[in-house]
Amino acid sequence: AYLPATNDAPATQALGLTLVRAMIAAANADGRLDADELQRVLGRIEEMELSAEDKAQLMDEMRRPVGIDQLVASSQGPEMAAEIYAAALLAIDVDTAGEELWLRELARSLQLPDGVVQAIHQQLER
Repeated sequence: AYLPATNDAPATQALGLTLVRAMIAAANADGRLDADELQRVLGRIEEMELSAEDKAQLMDEMRRPVGIDQLVASSQGPEMAAEIYAAALLAIDVDTAGEELWLRELARSLQLPDGVVQAIHQQLER
């Protein structure tokens, strides 16, 4: 797991926002945000201590999610890349070709080895 230092609140906040953005993007990967996906994302947003501005931005992203390139740009190494992939996977039940293709592209763009991707799927039982 990738976690910033416990005394680095800005880095912790940035990581949390990146992971929620990954969840939102994954939930929109097939062109629709179903009720279960929406609940997962909203639940995560509620768990975070966010400003009204950050919450509003994330709500806007529900309609216009960030792209894979932006998620990759947010990654600060292989551990964080794995966290981004895991967050995306947690947001969805991979039940459409669009979601499966999007996850493959995310893993490729994050440069995650196949073994790491498989381990994440096994660990999250997805």
